[in-house]
Amino acid sequence: MHRSKNISLVLLAVLLAVSLLGCQQKSSSTPATDSKSITIVIPEDPPSFNPIITDTGYDALVMELVMLGLSDIDPDGNVFPELAFELPSIENGGVVVDEAAGTMNVTWKMREDVQWADGKPVTADDVLFTYNAIINPETGGWIPGIDYIDSIDKVDAYSFTVNYNAIYPAYLTQFGGEEVAVWPAHYCDAAQGFASWDCAREPLSNGPFVFSEWVNGDHMTFLKNENYFEEGKPAIDKVTVSIVPDQTVRKTMLINGDADLDMWTTEPVIADLKENPDVEVNPSPTNRFVMRIFFNLAAKGTTDPVASPHPILSDVRVRQAIRAAIDVDTISKEFFLGYAQPAWTEFFRPPYVCDNVARPKFDLEAASVLLDEAGWKDTDGDGVRECHGCSTAEEGYVMEMEFITYSEFGEPLELTQQFIAEQLGKIGMKLNLTVVEGSVLWAASTDGGIEQNGNFDMDIWDDGYSGVDPTAYLESYYSTSAATPDYGYNFGRWSNPEFEDLLSSVYTLDETQRKADFCKMAEVMDKELPELLLFTALNADAHSVRLLNVQSSTNDLVTWNSADWILK
Repeated sequence: MHRSKNISLVLLAVLLAVSLLGCQQKSSSTPATDSKSITIVIPEDPPSFNPIITDTGYDALVMELVMLGLSDIDPDGNVFPELAFELPSIENGGVVVDEAAGTMNVTWKMREDVQWADGKPVTADDVLFTYNAIINPETGGWIPGIDYIDSIDKVDAYSFTVNYNAIYPAYLTQFGGEEVAVWPAHYCDAAQGFASWDCAREPLSNGPFVFSEWVNGDHMTFLKNENYFEEGKPAIDKVTVSIVPDQTVRKTMLINGDADLDMWTTEPVIADLKENPDVEVNPSPTNRFVMRIFFNLAAKGTTDPVASPHPILSDVRVRQAIRAAIDVDTISKEFFLGYAQPAWTEFFRPPYVCDNVARPKFDLEAASVLLDEAGWKDTDGDGVRECHGCSTAEEGYVMEMEFITYSEFGEPLELTQQFIAEQLGKIGMKLNLTVVEGSVLWAASTDGGIEQNGNFDMDIWDDGYSGVDPTAYLESYYSTSAATPDYGYNFGRWSNPEFEDLLSSVYTLDETQRKADFCKMAEVMDKELPELLLFTALNADAHSVRLLNVQSSTNDLVTWNSADWILK
């Protein structure tokens, strides 16, 4: 999930903001000031209640209000059971490993007191139905680790066994967490297919709230689930999710008490709300989304770095020079108001924190030396280097590239893009800046996607893995298989045999070995620099002080514990 793909920082004129606010207050939404009613504001409609298919974040937000998985993850990274009676482990007999064969079986026992909103029980049949819908080759979807499952066998009405063809460490959250819910077998139409069935727009609830109505472009309404399995919960009778595209209006609604929760609040808004006594900003215990530069190691317009290496970026010394020339501390202070925190490795979050890679130093002189060594020199005095003895381009090739970012994040990222271009200009590298819509940058190759087609030199945006296991994320961004267009997000087309071996080795339940191998990966990526990680973007949500027990999380959306919310 790319958090900032869905955040708009576009500031409209004051009159337009006031007009939009007036329209919102006149909508059919229930005011946040009702005694047991709250209003959540988001900038756009969720595509559905199924984040596996669309993954915008807003789909996961509303899914958590109405749907449950077998398990979930709290903000500190602890997995806890939802539909499961307990978490299966080797110790309680739920996990059986065949070391010789390299396989494992996991038996889940479910709660027997959870019902769908129509009164029917939630059973193992619903889990098997969900699994079969996902793996349908024509109408299904994909979740991490699904390829490692051979079959799922029903044991009885409330238990089942997952048969893995490998050791899969993230088994605890495979049917839960941020994106995966269990769907009702008796309600969803399997013939319509998992990717497009109607129940993803009109879900049958087994969560704390029941879906009531959806007025596209205006609001969604959810009512308290009177039959929720946790006695006395939820304490809130009604949740309205209002669609408010303009960030200024959302902020004003919070200040005026017309909204109770703003999802993914940005740094400039946080600064504006800091002194407001009626609003609290709740940051996650850890950050997740890392702003990073993607290098295309293949020539622009191609996707094979072996057949067509990039004339500039295919030399690792050039990539290292770019890293040395970027002043991350100034970016944080000037454009992200001090909230951005330096990040230079994927392994900065518990439980896999690697301290064996030192933070890169900002050093323009060292950057210039690296470019000299790589054969890039400015011999004509125009401030831009050319190839003079470089191994990746023709003699005289000018060191000029396009540098892309996406418009939805807004001003802080565009200023960062401009600042980086200025910094690299000081060492003789000319960058031409482009801002595009995220939907164009990230689209599939068949839809003209810039990255999937390799039509870029460098670009900058933010992402990071959900949950506590980075394995699937590392596969999708760094593995050789993910370099194939539309099969992953290895947009740089990087491939490294040592990394591939380490990636295979982390499929084990031996946590000591896993951490050691992850830290070895950190060293490989630091040396090769397939991506340039810069800093973490803050993960925070703003809410009214009357709404208690809200806790932002990088492991899920803020609604992960909506059953526990209470009103002062």
